[in-house]
Formats: sequence, structure tokens, C-alpha cells
Amino acid sequence: MVSDLPEFPALSEPSVQEEEANRLHRVLRQVAEEAPRWSADLRVTIGRASAICGLKQSQIRYYESLGALQPATTTGQSGASRLYNLSDLRRLRVLALLSSDYKSAEAADIVRRNASLIDHEVPFALDTALKQEGQAIADGFFLARIISEIISAFEAELGERQSAHPGSTLPRVRGLIYPGQAMLEDWPPDAATVQHLGQQLCQNPAGSLIALYRPTPPSDTTYNSQEWAYELLQSSGSDTQTLLFYSHESHPITEFDAAVFAVYVPSVTPAQMLVIALDAPLEPAILEPAELAPGRRLILDRLLQLAHTIYQDFRRVTHGHGYRYRSDGFPLDLTRQSYSNILRLIGETIFPHDDSRMAVLLVPDGLDQPTTLAILAYHGYVDALVAHAKLSLEGSGQGLSGRAYRSREPFVSLNVDADPHKVRYGLEEQSHVALAIPLATSWGLSPFGVLYLASRNPDQRLDSAAMTCALVIGDILSELLGRWWLTRLRRAQDTRLHQQLPAMLAWLDSLDAHGPGFQRALAAIRRRWEQMRVVDDPVALHESLALAVIDINHYRELIQVRSNQPFPIYVQHHVTAAVRRVLGADYQDCYWFGNDHAVVLIDHCTGERAKALLERIVEQVADAPLSIPGRAANSDFISICAAVKVLRYQSLCDIACDDALTLNRHMSTIIDLLRNRAGRLLNFDIFSKNQANTAQRVALIP
Repeated sequence: MVSDLPEFPALSEPSVQEEEANRLHRVLRQVAEEAPRWSADLRVTIGRASAICGLKQSQIRYYESLGALQPATTTGQSGASRLYNLSDLRRLRVLALLSSDYKSAEAADIVRRNASLIDHEVPFALDTALKQEGQAIADGFFLARIISEIISAFEAELGERQSAHPGSTLPRVRGLIYPGQAMLEDWPPDAATVQHLGQQLCQNPAGSLIALYRPTPPSDTTYNSQEWAYELLQSSGSDTQTLLFYSHESHPITEFDAAVFAVYVPSVTPAQMLVIALDAPLEPAILEPAELAPGRRLILDRLLQLAHTIYQDFRRVTHGHGYRYRSDGFPLDLTRQSYSNILRLIGETIFPHDDSRMAVLLVPDGLDQPTTLAILAYHGYVDALVAHAKLSLEGSGQGLSGRAYRSREPFVSLNVDADPHKVRYGLEEQSHVALAIPLATSWGLSPFGVLYLASRNPDQRLDSAAMTCALVIGDILSELLGRWWLTRLRRAQDTRLHQQLPAMLAWLDSLDAHGPGFQRALAAIRRRWEQMRVVDDPVALHESLALAVIDINHYRELIQVRSNQPFPIYVQHHVTAAVRRVLGADYQDCYWFGNDHAVVLIDHCTGERAKALLERIVEQVADAPLSIPGRAANSDFISICAAVKVLRYQSLCDIACDDALTLNRHMSTIIDLLRNRAGRLLNFDIFSKNQANTAQRVALIP
């Protein structure tokens, strides 16, 4: 019995389809290399030449009669059809452009006299080429950064929507397409129209800016199946990358073949439309500006305006230069691969003709208060040690590399066997000579890493010339590694900025002494006055409103100087949490102003009760440790002072004189006075829990 099933080739042998595909791929590459040389041999008819150059066929024949060009013919005989090559087309286009300023005979004479110049490319001055290339690099760099910020903003927006709807699965951003022009006629478009537009741009993206987004791998997966690399990733910041592509030619974007598309169109500038590639559908397929989180629309629109402006210059200076690529971020795997290649060359330079040489690049677990060094990349090192080689930075540092990092000076061992404890893993490495170069700068920051060079060859020597060369190379590596660190830490900071947008906006509103935070406090007082002015109840009007101003002690020294966060909003959160523990979880009348001051309003509260409540808040702040993100010692204690003024609601109405502006003026003066009183209170030991001290940090103003 013969089976109807097809016979499959053995796994070790390529299939006919694979051989055919490989052969076709090689042929296409060869054709791509040869095609640029064909332009000199190509010929077009007079009709096509007319369409290209903008001249009528009768004009072309007239210029030919004037001797401005001599096209070939199909048969080589008079009267045969003309065929125009690239040089002919150049001359015809020049004639078309000159015809607006010169008579036909004059234009033909100019072309005849300058034929050799017209037939070839215009000489490109080196300084012009370098200038344009420099502009393209600078604009591309800036564009990559801006686009990555826009993607981070969209990611944060989708993340907040998912948090607001627990259990829902919202899509993640895979990339962006920026066509630089409005492409939707009907608004609002349906999902099918948006999907068709995205697919159309992917097939023909010529002139569009394409951004591929590659976020940090999820925390529950390994990183390239390498445990050591994933641990390093966790300690060294965000591994997110944005890849930017641009070309005047059409290169289909196959990376978005399975993407689902959405659009964002700024309400004021529809030409700055963005097509967003997602990994799952978004309902609806439109991110409406009005539906974004507060503040995010303004940020997105301003970033898009900036990107659009730069993009126009970027397209202009990259004209004719083919495909362009820019990267935002330095992923760990690419960094490891590129640095491994560099380390191989460095090892060959320091230890030439030595097959037992080793070159290792170690980085700290952070730049703020590092505690260990781990291997980022290596060449020739012992593979079994890579995942486990950790050097402590406690005290003077462990091993040559630890000491070099701590002291910011190079350390050397000319005979590891004679001093096995000086090189931490000398026995496992079987090294004979070793050198550690700190990759430091003169900025006063912690070194970015350590370059470790060693050899197992017992005949190998390290002379002063080799060590000096290693120092020079280390200076170059310092810059490269500094860029890597800067990008990773910046991306981690970007993520925090976009995720903390509401809190960040509130913090910014609190910076000015009479800024938006201060005005919200006045508005809250004004609302109480508006309610009481229409109340005809002596008992209610006799009730009191406690007005307190909280001042954080030593804010500049304890928080601003010691924080690595772009916005130390966690301090306000710490004090606000203490206020809510005392006044209730739903309490909302805490308004921050002047950076480290807060207005607290307590309704229907006597002076003694207000003072007692504020004393409890002061004690809560002093007793609970403050978490400081980004610090090795990530907790501390702070203290606050407070001044309280109690006003009866009747007095509030009397002060206003039935005028909101008068009320604002008087309340502003009272809050400023309370702020000054709180600032003059004695500052006791911030670790003190003594009730008498706590009481003296709350002043009840009569």
C-alpha cells in the first residue's frame, strides 16, 4: 500500500524551497549591487523624456536642432525614433529651467558651452557634505529622543487606562509611523479605515518616519536565557530601545505585519497625525486628545510640534543619502556583543601574540551608591566565572578591580602567583599578570566601570608603555560607557516622569509661593465663604475653621540635595499620608505651595482640637521613615513644624466684606504670616519622639 502523504526531506538537508529562497536572496543582492551602474545605459522615449523634464516634444526637437543634445536613435538612421539617456535628460531639464530667464537659442548656447559640467554630478564640496551630515546626525539624535518620549507617554496612558479597568488587557505600543501630513479625510474614522491606513503606510513608507519600540523584557522572563545578564539588567536601569528609520525610497516595514493600528491627531494641528502600531486592538481605534489624562495632551502636542519642526530639516539634509537609521537606547545584548568585539581588539593591543589574554569590562550595580561590580562584557575570560564573578565595593574594594574603582586609580599585579589574594579570582583565572583601569571622569562622579586586563602566559610582562596605552584606551571607554549609562538611566527616569504625570503636575503647581497650589487653597476657603454667606444660622456661623500651614524642616538639606529623583514628590506624599492617617483617608483639603509648605483646612474645629490634631500629624511624620527612591540607604526621617489660626465662619464672612477679591487678599496675608511663624519655630532633633518637643513644633496663633 502506497501512502498518499508527501515525503519530507531529512532535517539535516535543506528543502527545495529553502535552496530556492537562498539562491534567490543571493541573486537579489547581486542585482542590487549592479543596478546603480546601469543608469548610463538606460534609454527612454521622447514621450517619457517630455514627462520627466517638463518640455513639450516639439521643444525637445527644436533644442536638438540647435545642437543642445544628440540623442541616440533606434536604428542609427535619420528619422528613426529617438532614445534619451541620463545625460540627455540632464540637459533637457536644465533647458527647461533656463527657459524662464533666457530665449531658446541663448539657453541652448549655455548648455553647449557647459555640456561636460551638466552631463555629470555637480562636484560636492567636502565642507558642505560634512555640514549636512552633521546636521542629519544631530537632528536624527534629537528626533530619536523626542519620539521615544512620545512612545513613553502613550505607554503610560495605556497603562493608566488598564489600571482604571482591572482585569482588562489593553494593547502595548510596538512603534509609530509619522507621515508628516494629514491622511484621513473623514473624521472620526472607523477601525477598518485606520487599519487600512496603517497597512498602506507599512507597504509604502517612503517619506515617513518609522519608529520601532523594543521595551525592557518582562520581569518574569530571563534575558536571552542568561541569568547573569538579567541580574545586570535589573540593577543597571531601563533596557528599552527606540529604533528610528527614514528613507525617500519605499522599504516595506515587515515588523508591523501583525500590528493593529490606532491614530492620534492633535486637535489644532491635524498635519501632525501619528499612526500607532499596537500588539492588540484598541477600542476605539482613536486616541482622542480630550480623553487623555490631564496634562498629557499638552505634552504630546508640544512634543509633536517639536518633532515636526525638526523632521522638516532632517528630511531636507538627508535628501539623496538613502536609508537613514537612528537608535535611542543601548540594549544589554547589543552592548555586550559590541563591547566584546572592542575588548578583543584591546586585548590584542595590550598583549600582542598572546592566545591566553583576557579582557573584561565590569560595571557597578548603580552609580549613586554602588556596592558590587559585575561583568558586562568579556573576551577570553573563563566562561564558568562570568555569572558568579562579583566584586564587593565595601571598604577599599575587593580585588584589583574593586580597589581601582574605589580609589579611581589603576591597580596592577605583575606576578599574581606571588600575591594570590590581590586578584580576587586569580586562582580560577590562572592569571599571571593583571591590570585594572577605572573608567572614571573628572566630573567627580563614581566611575562608570573598570577595564580588567590579564594574561595566563607565564612569560608575559606588563611594561609602562603597555599600561599607559591601557590608560588611554580606558579614557575612550569611559566616554562610551558613560553614554550607555546616561541613556539607560535617562530612560528609567522618562518612565517615572510619564507614569507620575498627575503627581508631577501637582508638584510643579506647588513650586511657587503663590502658584496654583496656593490658589487652590484660597479657592477652597472661598467655597466655604460662599456656602456660609447665605446661611442664616447663628450656631453654624459660630463654628470655626482651623487654618494650618505645615513647613518641612531642612527640606533643602534632607531632600533636595540627597535625592536623585527629577521630582522629589515622595516627600509631599509622605506628609500627606500622615495628614490622612490623622484626619481621615478621604481627606482632600491639603494644598502644597512654596515647594515644602502645605495649607491644611479643618472644618468645625476649635483651637485646642486643631493643635492636638496637628501635634499628632507632626508625630506621625517624625515617627514614620521616609522612603527615598534611588538611594542605597533608602529611608530616612524628616520633621515638620506647623502654625495654626482658627477663624469663626462669621469672622470669615466679615473679613470678606461680601467681596471675593477682598477675601483672597486677607487670606493670602494670613497664610503668609502662618508660613513665617512656622518657619521660626525651634527645630528639634528629627529623631525625637518627645511629646513636649512635638507640642513646641505646633504654634496656635491667637
